Amino acid sequence: MANYPYIVSEDTATLLYEGKPYTLNSSHANFAPFKSALVIGDFETAINYLDIKKQIKEFADGELKVENGSVYYYGTQLHGKVVDKLLELLESGLKLGSPFVKFVKNLLDNPSNNSVEELYDFLSYKSLPIDDDGYVVGYKGVCSDGWSKSGNLQTIVLQGEVNDRGQIKNNVGDTIEVQRRSVDDNRQNQCSHGLHIGSFDYAKSWASDGQLLLVRFNPMDAVSVPQDSECQKLRVCKYEILEEVEVEDDSEITEPYYGVYTNGFGQDEDNDYDEDYDEEEEYEDEEY
Repeated sequence: MANYPYIVSEDTATLLYEGKPYTLNSSHANFAPFKSALVIGDFETAINYLDIKKQIKEFADGELKVENGSVYYYGTQLHGKVVDKLLELLESGLKLGSPFVKFVKNLLDNPSNNSVEELYDFLSYKSLPIDDDGYVVGYKGVCSDGWSKSGNLQTIVLQGEVNDRGQIKNNVGDTIEVQRRSVDDNRQNQCSHGLHIGSFDYAKSWASDGQLLLVRFNPMDAVSVPQDSECQKLRVCKYEILEEVEVEDDSEITEPYYGVYTNGFGQDEDNDYDEDYDEEEEYEDEEY
């Protein structure tokens, strides 16, 4: 085995391999064994810790399986976007076990195959993060007093305060839920009824004169992803409100994993997330 240039410190370890530097920091799941392998000159082992597919195999644990470059969950081949999410999480240093397996299980518990397929499009936008429970984190723009931007009196609300205009109150810590059949599942309908969540870029325009909320939803509760707005918004039947965030560019979560929350939920300061709203006018048949 050839020797390769490397540099190690207390917090980082860098290997120059095939003309490209690879650096792991102390927060990476493989940092300690990677650094140890470099120090003793076991470069083959060190390189293996940079091999994402080998990490997946080690992580599989009977639930996930890698075969001929494809990833399977209990025999079900996962969609390319989900595999990309798996690779992204591994490359970020997350030791996957629980969050990703929970995410996949939640996803496959969605009763609509179309909803699952459409959710891939939403997840692919800026690689929206997942959390410890396998939920997806997003954003929502509401009025300054917490009421949704518009309302629909025909929507059957199961959880949440509703006013006489059909608007729903969004307070931090609340869970908002409507009957799934009250959510339009036709992605061709750009502005329609249902609970809306979006990317940061999309939601902040709706929060310019109100509040921008960080929310999360279970993939099983995703209903449709309208094809307008570059798939930056989706309709769900249930979401949880985590916290209010500043309408500033540096408030966006850029990491693929969001582990803790504030306001009683805790928070990871290095993470940022995305939600957006419709840049269109308010529609009476649309609930946000």
